[in-house]
Amino acid sequence: MQYDVLHEGSNAVLLVSLKRGESLRAESGAMVAKSPKLHIRGKMWGGFFGALQRSVLGGETFFFQEISAEDGNGDVLLAPSLIGDVKVISLQDGQDYYVQNGCLLAALEHVEMGTKAQKLTAGLFSGAGFFVLHLKGSGHFVISAFGAIMEIPIPAGQEYIVDNGHVVAWSGDTEYHMVKAGKTWFSSMTSGEGLACKFQGPGKVWIQTRNPRSFGAWIGQFVRARGGLLSLIG
Repeated sequence: MQYDVLHEGSNAVLLVSLKRGESLRAESGAMVAKSPKLHIRGKMWGGFFGALQRSVLGGETFFFQEISAEDGNGDVLLAPSLIGDVKVISLQDGQDYYVQNGCLLAALEHVEMGTKAQKLTAGLFSGAGFFVLHLKGSGHFVISAFGAIMEIPIPAGQEYIVDNGHVVAWSGDTEYHMVKAGKTWFSSMTSGEGLACKFQGPGKVWIQTRNPRSFGAWIGQFVRARGGLLSLIG
């Protein structure tokens, strides 16, 4: 299996070349185009109860796409729903990662996916909900984002604060908890930042340079003010 990220940046797509007998799992609706010899099916990753847990508790779709090369070699193009970048991350045995809901584009090779409960305060205020996706196994997985993706390494003993709407993924050895973005609650709220995630090293965190919720709120003001989305172009 070979893969490559094309048109990196705001219009990134993932090209995966499959050999006969290989397969991958992708977010529902992620396929852009494929070779005729590749087959695509809706699958419940982890069985019915595993899919139900991810859908109800993790906020993900009930079904994933399984794309397999049953009749011969072929290529497939995958893309996320939002305008933004994609990044391939290597996963080895003994490692694990957490991914924000809606940010997992595909899982390659022998990657296993489940859900992980968050602490109460993180579930209420992180923007990820009470459960996040938990990845382990071996292979590669692909994350997507709104805007560009930045990888932030955090050395042992150091901390890094990220606005909760910009978090995409983080390594399993990284601890985090919710904090005020400013020194006081008043300064946090009046600055427009509110709460943020404080990550503690060692580990890595991947962030997106744009906030989907903030963008949605920006679009919403035009819809409310002018009575419809068509007013944006009218």
